[in-house]
Amino acid sequence: MFKRTTLSVAIAWSLGALAGLHSLNGLAAEKPAAAPEAEETSSTPTLAKVTVTAQKREESVQEVPSSISVLGGDKIRDASLQSANEVTRYIPNASAGTSEGHGRPRWWIRGLGTGDQGANTVSPVGIYVDDVYIANISATGFPLFDQERVEVLRGPQGTLWGKNTTAGAINFISRKPTFDRSGYFKVDVGSYADRVVEGAIGDSLVDDRLAARLSLRHQGRDGYSENINDGNDKGTLEDDVVRLQFLARINDDLEANLNLHARSYHDTGGYSTVSYGLRPDGTNQFGYRIDPKKGKVNYNADYKTNIDQAGANLNLTWQLGELALTSITAFEHFKRDSLGDSDNTPLELQRGYSYADSKQWSQEFRLASPRKDRLNWVVGFHYFKEDLESQSANATLDNTYIPRAFNNIGYDQGTESYALFGSTTYSFTDRFNVTAGLRWTRERKGIDLARVQNQGPAIFAPGDWWKNGGVTSPLVLNATQDESNTWSDYTYDLTPEYRLSDNARVYFRYAYGFRSGGYNTGAVSQATVATVDPEYLTSYELGLKSEWFDGRLNANASVFYYDYEDIQLNIVTAVNNQTVSRLANGAEGEAYGAEFELEAIPVENLHLNLAVGLLHTEFTDYTSGTNDYSGNKFVRAPSVSAVIGADYRIPLKVGGALVLGTDWDTRSRQYFFSNDQGQSMRSGGYTLGNARVTYELPGDTTRVTAYVNNLTDKEYRNHTLPGGFQTAAVMYGNPRTFGVSVTSDF
Repeated sequence: MFKRTTLSVAIAWSLGALAGLHSLNGLAAEKPAAAPEAEETSSTPTLAKVTVTAQKREESVQEVPSSISVLGGDKIRDASLQSANEVTRYIPNASAGTSEGHGRPRWWIRGLGTGDQGANTVSPVGIYVDDVYIANISATGFPLFDQERVEVLRGPQGTLWGKNTTAGAINFISRKPTFDRSGYFKVDVGSYADRVVEGAIGDSLVDDRLAARLSLRHQGRDGYSENINDGNDKGTLEDDVVRLQFLARINDDLEANLNLHARSYHDTGGYSTVSYGLRPDGTNQFGYRIDPKKGKVNYNADYKTNIDQAGANLNLTWQLGELALTSITAFEHFKRDSLGDSDNTPLELQRGYSYADSKQWSQEFRLASPRKDRLNWVVGFHYFKEDLESQSANATLDNTYIPRAFNNIGYDQGTESYALFGSTTYSFTDRFNVTAGLRWTRERKGIDLARVQNQGPAIFAPGDWWKNGGVTSPLVLNATQDESNTWSDYTYDLTPEYRLSDNARVYFRYAYGFRSGGYNTGAVSQATVATVDPEYLTSYELGLKSEWFDGRLNANASVFYYDYEDIQLNIVTAVNNQTVSRLANGAEGEAYGAEFELEAIPVENLHLNLAVGLLHTEFTDYTSGTNDYSGNKFVRAPSVSAVIGADYRIPLKVGGALVLGTDWDTRSRQYFFSNDQGQSMRSGGYTLGNARVTYELPGDTTRVTAYVNNLTDKEYRNHTLPGGFQTAAVMYGNPRTFGVSVTSDF
């Protein structure tokens, strides 16, 4: 019988909220689940076993023969992580810088990624939310809340994952409903008027048949930078999100999980950009000069970004005797509207506008044998379809420096992809097994693109300057493309694994992956209209996974070599004094390196983790026009990256406990572009530290945490851009921030 509970009332309210997130108030939430916490067997503390689904079935991360890092939901909660890209600060050889507060991350793993933020650009790092592939890069800056865990898989994922990718995959896994009542509520306030309210509540609606879980989050924050042109803050944001899930146990063999979610995001320049002159006296072509400093910008036009997302997915699990059939049906809608001062100065040189509207559908079927047999397997089918509409414009309005100008590029792109895949593991002995996977993918893309620009000085009508109709002077069509292409290929992997002992395994993974082709939507003339071919990666990886001292130490290591061909690159230059990102390919390169990860409980109540990434990258053959960039490094690929963290729990005689925690992330020099690796287009090495103190009240259900991020207030470059009129632009990373949070579980 249906039960009237707090949750059922909340669900009725939240269904309305899913349709109108702008009215969300008082968001709430629960303790994220199972992460690598210490368990106690008798009096000896041990590391907990972490379950992952990297091979599309539940198993211990230590048993998976592949390089995987896992971030638990408790770590996300305790560290007050906010945006999805922040998980990479705990992952060696990975990064995800963003040029907006919670939007447009640039994902990189082992030196492979893309800086092109075009709406149609496919990232070589596949981003998944509850096993659903998210195609649009701008849609992957979502907030983190009520997470079970995050799995980071390195290397080509060309077998089991929906969209085969060359760099790797990151899967964000939400906490699911259960038939027991549970939940949490968290309030977080910090510097720059940062305020977060989040929570979740889950319960049974019909005994042993229907359960639900409602999760919500709200964040508001003032800007990190002051606009010295008008005295206003830049970078304020509002981020509201809701997730409603229903778990139905239809019968003893069939379960269904329905996930409904929506998000509304508003930003006024989360990572404010400073443009400075490159002439010897620090001025630009017009004599403008500013000393670039963190926290200071100088704009004459506003930055505004609005994002709306909504989606649904249905996950069915059907037990067919000893076989398990899984079906995942999903729909995602993403819309982004953005305005900005593209020259980042108080001069009227350039303004920018961009708009994207993406609708994607996907369907996956998987059939898996039981894991207990000597031979076990997974086979499946994946379908993906996306309809994308995009517009972008740049203009120079009235000023005394240069003539008025206007251009607008718009396109509609359709993508349809099919894939058949399978993976099998055969155990030759109790110690030796081999896993082999194969995937065939066929993808078809079609584009209808047109670019117009002013003929003679542009004349603007009052109103929306970025629309073609907002220009009353003549416009001329200077680039067009109406084309469709189909790409198909096989990808595969082969992984022999040998068990050295009960607590140590060594594996070798050979994998081949490809990223399908696309189109250069940064064209500025008919000559720059281009179709980009697929890229290919062959990976060789040797790894060790081991546990020591009766479960108190996990020690994992991997070394790898990549052979990279027909690399898709975004080449960023200033064309006619306008920053232009052009997608092209044909380069070849290599990368090799290693990761070492340790997690330990050396003494009772002390938890330590250490992760180190070593990386060498080089373009072995890279020419563009008459320029030869061979020998350049890959983008966002520091030679050394390392993370160290510690948490020490001090039980109190009066009850409860005090937990002291810190983590430090260091990165050596890295470059932001493949073609320009001069001093103004790179970041020096830097180290960021965070610290927190948590008081656990008696009863272990309520925690009060005080924290500081970027403890030393380190100034570091998050991104750079080449600009016109003898300028360059720099975006700084977050300043020091601090706050206090209260979390209560129930």
